[in-house]
Formats: sequence, C-alpha cells, structure tokens
Amino acid sequence: MHKIYHFLSDDSGAVTVDWVVLTAGITGLGMATVGVVSTGMSDLSGDINAQLGSNMISSLFGSTQIASMNFTNGDMGGWVGGTVMAPIEALGDMLVLGPGESTGITLDVPAGAESATLTFDLIGGDSLDNEVMTITTNGETVTLARGLYNGTMTFITPDVEGITVSTEVISEGTNLGGSGPARWRDSVTQVTITVDDPGDTLALGMTSGANQHIGDEFFGIDNVDISAN
Repeated sequence: MHKIYHFLSDDSGAVTVDWVVLTAGITGLGMATVGVVSTGMSDLSGDINAQLGSNMISSLFGSTQIASMNFTNGDMGGWVGGTVMAPIEALGDMLVLGPGESTGITLDVPAGAESATLTFDLIGGDSLDNEVMTITTNGETVTLARGLYNGTMTFITPDVEGITVSTEVISEGTNLGGSGPARWRDSVTQVTITVDDPGDTLALGMTSGANQHIGDEFFGIDNVDISAN
C-alpha cells in the first residue's frame, strides 16, 4: 500500500516524454480523421453552395435573376438580330440597331413568378431626328422611344394592362464621342419594364425606326438585366 501511495504522489520524472507521445498520437488520429471525412465534407459543402444559389432560395429573399448581359467582347447573350459594336467608345460594346433592324430575346420564367422586371440602357446615337424605337414584350408594344436632334429622348407609353414602364435619364444633350461631328448629341436612358403575370416565357423585342446608316445614327441597348419576383 505504501508503494502504491508513493507512486501516485510522486511528481518527478520526464513528463514531457509522455506528453510528446500523447500529442503525436492525437495528431495522427486527427490527420487520419481528416483523410476519411474530407471527401464527404467537400461534396456536402458543394451541395449546400449550389442550393443556396438556386432559384428556390433566391426567390425567398426577393427577385431571381433570369438573365444579365452587357455584350462585352461581342457576346450577344442570346439576342437575335442587331450587331454588337462600340459606336461610342466611352460606352463600350452595346447591341446596335441600324435602319429598320429588329432584335429580340425569349427567356424562360421561373414557375410561380408573379412579375418580371426588364431593365436596360437605351442609347440614342448621333443624328437621330424624330426616329422611333419600338419596344415590345411578348409581342405587344409597351413603349415608343423617340430620339430627338438635340440628344434627348421622349417616350410614348400606351396603356397596356399589367405593364408598367419607367425611365431615368442617365445622360442627354451631350456628344459622347460618336462618329459624327461635334454638333451631334447623344442620349442614354435607363428603361425599366415590369410585367405582371409573365407566364412561362418572356419575350423582349426592339425595332429601330432609324433611316440612315449606323455611322450616321443608331439606337443601341446595353446593361440588360431581367429578373422575376
């Protein structure tokens, strides 16, 4: 009994030796555990990331983005018609419509969406003089944009049930650097179209009423964002 008591109460000896052995064992066990579970954890984290980025989760916190394009490097982004170019260097690439040209895009809308919002910049370039851009959604005219000689743009919006159109001037009455003389003025207007009950698909179309070559005058669109709520 005396020897056992002495052994238990003895605090001398190389404790560090025991500590090193225990630490090494724990470290080895941890490394082995990481090797076993890392693959599964990586797959699980990927699944979580995908789910958090899905339309279902996004819609819980507001709008779901359907499409976004700025036509960089000539990318049409699904639009049919028109030409991607940079007629005004300061604005970069945009989708440009010459005389009588049309363009359009049709996109799927998430099931159950109560509304869809289309936002884009509409550019009136160079010598526009009362020419009109016709803008449609699902084949119905929702607004007529008229480019004026002084580099401004006016809008005539028919009363279409379930459609709301709003505009915000970004730039007007200024020569932004097109191909024409300094007296030509340009305009940039952000257009927002809200469509109630958009259905399963949403089509956006534009037709230019310009009557001269793109080098003289044009309509352009840029910074397109389409979302559903």
